[in-house]
Amino acid sequence: MIDNRILDPGNPFIPVKENADLTVSCVVDEGNPKPSLSWELTLGSLALLDAPEVPLDVLNITETIRDQKVGARNDARLARVQRAHHNATLTCYVHHIALEQPLNASVLLNVQCEYLCSI
Repeated sequence: MIDNRILDPGNPFIPVKENADLTVSCVVDEGNPKPSLSWELTLGSLALLDAPEVPLDVLNITETIRDQKVGARNDARLARVQRAHHNATLTCYVHHIALEQPLNASVLLNVQCEYLCSI
């Protein structure tokens, strides 16, 4: 979810403006016991080729676990989207004792540059 809107599962791209604040929510509707959720941010290969010394703050995401009566929710926040985030993958992992492997859902960041840029 972005801005409390459910994303279209057929479209994995999230358009986001450079220098904007981004919060993406991962929501699981059920589970007993409640599942645990975690996030991972992976930069696109172009970002790594163009800037091999990527600043550590590009990889920083803040996770906020939201208490819910049923299911689970975890929000991932990028305080400032940067050009290096273009084509980055933001993945939510769902961990539960009934699952052999965690489930996951991913979105790709499509960073729209504030000024003329080449990504």
